[in-house]
Order: sequence, then structure tokens, then C-alpha cells
Amino acid sequence: MPIQPPPAAHPSLFMPLNRPPRVHRPPKIGRNDPCWCGSGRKFKACHDGRERLPQFNHHHVAEAFRKELRRRYCSYAGEAGEPCGAEIIGAHTVQKEGGLRAISRAGKVYSLIATMGGLEKNGGRLDPRLVGIGDASVFPGFCSTHDNDLFKPIEDKDCAIGAWGALLFAYRAVSFEAFFKRAMLAVAPLFARLDEGLPVEDQELAQNMARNFHHGALAGEAGTRARKAAYDARVRARDANGFSYAWTRFNGLLPLVCCGAFLPDNDLTGRPLQRLAHGTGTFEQVTLNITSYGGQSVIVFGWTGGPEGPAERFVRSYQDLGDDDHAAAAVRLGLEYLENSYLSPAWWDALTSAERRRLVRHSIETHGPRTAAVSLGVRQPVPHLHLRVIDRGGSLPTPV
Repeated sequence: MPIQPPPAAHPSLFMPLNRPPRVHRPPKIGRNDPCWCGSGRKFKACHDGRERLPQFNHHHVAEAFRKELRRRYCSYAGEAGEPCGAEIIGAHTVQKEGGLRAISRAGKVYSLIATMGGLEKNGGRLDPRLVGIGDASVFPGFCSTHDNDLFKPIEDKDCAIGAWGALLFAYRAVSFEAFFKRAMLAVAPLFARLDEGLPVEDQELAQNMARNFHHGALAGEAGTRARKAAYDARVRARDANGFSYAWTRFNGLLPLVCCGAFLPDNDLTGRPLQRLAHGTGTFEQVTLNITSYGGQSVIVFGWTGGPEGPAERFVRSYQDLGDDDHAAAAVRLGLEYLENSYLSPAWWDALTSAERRRLVRHSIETHGPRTAAVSLGVRQPVPHLHLRVIDRGGSLPTPV
């Protein structure tokens, strides 16, 4: 049997960090000169006297973001590529009956989505908060027709996951991710106001941070929008060509459900896959859904990209874990990689304070690039979790 060559490395692994040029405030600047911050306005209409303004209230950013997340539209693009005009509803990204209710207590689950008020109350510490399953995982991103009819195959009491079902899981995750990234981009310009009321010597740092955030928001929204457009075409045509998936079923309930998408930077053996924000090429995305059917949890991955690309290699690294590691890794993936994750109150409340801190610390500290140590830590045991794999499948090819 011929020896297979190693997979080609992603170009981003060799590219420099892609960031906008830094701006510098000169010692002297005329009032009618272009402002040093790059806004395109004259200095007198921009940064002249900004240190004397009332300090910008960061709650304005949080409120603007909440307003954008309430902006209603259907994520399903029709034949013309335009969203439909039907009534928009609060669509669940995780099945309310199959997934959320199965891990709920008295109709509630714990959410790890941070709020500004909660972070301030807890001194910057992220503490789960109880939410009703009618509100958990909801976003106004689908109309009633498409949410009900399109996703019906994965909403029943059981689901034999094939290519079409896995594509629907992925489409829901990508639609939510695109909705979220659009909202982030919409509020990004507000960050340029964060230096209002700050001393002159602090304004340069604040403006460069704002520029980096806006640059990242632009890149993130553009990449997510392009990936969603490709999924739109597949779903419209009911064509899974170019789409790959893998799933694992357990013999009981994981204490977590989730739905979302991420760009894998390392696989679960710690090997680098792609360096996020490096270079200008295309990054590969993985969708991740954890839900349950008939009291048994299922984790479903979906991705596009070339054979042995970063996405496929990441999923393979999960599938290649020992059976004793799959359940713990599934829970930690939901905590480490996604915000749209929900926890079982019965399980969470049974943890010690130290166990809770260790789990939540991971979910806070690993936004952005992850070290190899974090990726390796995904397989660490999770307290009070002992489930075994009973079935698995998908389109992931068997290694040669």
C-alpha cells in the first residue's frame, strides 16, 4: 500500500497577522487637518477636545448590540437570493422539545451567554443564569414557514442522521452565526467612541483597539456571509455535494445542548490547523450541534472544505478519541467553542464551586486563538459524566 503524503498545511500557518495599519497621534495637528485617527473628518470635528467630552458609556455598545439582535429577518434565501417576507418568529437553534426540555428542570436551563449587567454584578466573572426553554437559544432569524417546514426532519422524536439532516443542522448553525456576526459588525463603529473623555495620551491606544475590532468584525462577517451563501445554495437545491458530516450518539444525556459554528485553530491532539486572523485567505469552518433524541444525546459536526483540510482534520481528531473521552470532549467543546450553549440545572447544581470555576474559566479564557494546551484539555474528564458511545457515522472517510 503506497504511503500517503501528509496533508498540505493551511497557508495561514505561514502568513503574518492581518491587522490594519496603526494610527499615531502627532504632537501637533492643525484644526483643519485630517484627523489622525483615520475617520476621514477634520481634526476639529473629530478628536479636537475629545478629552473634555463626557466619558463614553460602554452600556451604549451593549444596548446597540441587543437592538441589532432584535432585528428580524428570515435567514432562508430564496431562488433570487433574497430573504422571504413571511412572519418572523423567535426560532430555536436547539430543539425546544428534544434538546432543551430533555436537560431542563421545571422548564429552565442554565445559559452561559454573558450580559453586561451580569458581568458587572459578578465582578467580571461569568456565572450561568437560568432561562426558560421558550427563550433559550432563540433568535429572530427565520419566518414561521421556513422554521417549521424546513427543519421538520430534525425536529421529530427521533432522527436517523443522514446527509440531509446533517446539512439542516449545519444550516441552522451557520444562519445563527451569520446573524450574530452581522450584529457585531453593525455596532463595531461605536468602539471608535470609547476614547471620549479619555486623556489625550490614552486615545491612540483606544483608537487602535477600535480599528482592530472593526477590522476583525469586517473579516468575520464577510467570511460568514460567504459560507452561508454556499449553504443557501445547497439547501435550496437539497444538494449535499461538497458538504461533509460526522455524528456520535451516546447511551444517555449529556448535560449540555448547543448550536453554532467556529473556525478550528488546532485539532484535539494540539496540532495547528490554521492561524486565525493571519493572511487573507479563506478559513474553514466547523458547525457543532448537540441535542438529544429519546433520552440519548447526539453530537453532529458539519463542514465544507477540501479533503484533509483544517475542518476535516479537526473532526477526525474528535472521532479518533477513545470512547471514554467522547462525552467529556463533547461537553467541553460546547463550553470552549460556542456561546450558544445551555446546561442542565440538575448537573450544574451538583458540581462543587471549584468544579464550576474550572469549567466556566475555560469557556471565558478560550475566546480567540487557542493554545495547544487548551485543545488537549478538551478530553479531560468532566465531573459526574459517564456516558459511552453507542453509534456513530457520517461521511468522514476512513484513514488509510
